[in-house]
Amino acid sequence: MQYLFVVTYGRSGSTVLLNLLNRLEGYCIRGENNGIANHLGMSVSVLAEAQEHPHAKSHNPDAPWFGINDPKVESWGQKLAGAFVEEILRPDPDTRVTGFKEIRFTAHETTLAEYESSIAFLTQYFPGARIIFNTRDWREVAESGWWRYESNMKRIRDLIEDADRRFEASAKALGDRAFLIDYADYKGKPDGFRPLLEWLGEEVDETLLASVSQNWLVHLQKSHDDRGKFLRLKRALSKRFAERAIKKSGETSMLS
Repeated sequence: MQYLFVVTYGRSGSTVLLNLLNRLEGYCIRGENNGIANHLGMSVSVLAEAQEHPHAKSHNPDAPWFGINDPKVESWGQKLAGAFVEEILRPDPDTRVTGFKEIRFTAHETTLAEYESSIAFLTQYFPGARIIFNTRDWREVAESGWWRYESNMKRIRDLIEDADRRFEASAKALGDRAFLIDYADYKGKPDGFRPLLEWLGEEVDETLLASVSQNWLVHLQKSHDDRGKFLRLKRALSKRFAERAIKKSGETSMLS
């Protein structure tokens, strides 16, 4: 069994990428799992840190950290990875490549330490695992899905550019086990997937490439986004209150 993970953030085009991967013979790449692997990775790191604690060195039954030195970090990580494959990934019998794509890797969801623990967990405890880091220009992200209801553009830019730096650093450290791809590389351009497919060692016919690149996301568009309606209303109300406050302030100044 081979392992492949797509690491990205929301509205990066990763679902189009997921669509491509799952059309490859023998691939079973699951969608998002609410960042479960992040928590598993942190538990491995926390165990390793716990065993470095001064109180963990004592084998006295009366010691406050008695027994924490006994578990093997390597064994713990392997068992978590095994359970993850069995319970979360659940690859079909004919699967040769499995994994998932996840968007919860920005500073909003994970600290840098948590992010690094997650990447370490994926690459250390899933034999031969490879990672695709998928990015997109922050301006386009800001206009897509739920992001377009965020009024603080600087916050969006900081989150996306920080995540991009995380991805670039990880890709550099992983070398041939990582592949960086940007949405602009394949948006409406079937040939944009070709370098990725070569890296994967896969061949796909032109018809399949074209059909995948045209299968753009429809979820979270204006007509489908109930949360967006609420956010638009909330933003409109906030704007109205702000305008009233400004107007009232101006009238008070005139009276004085």
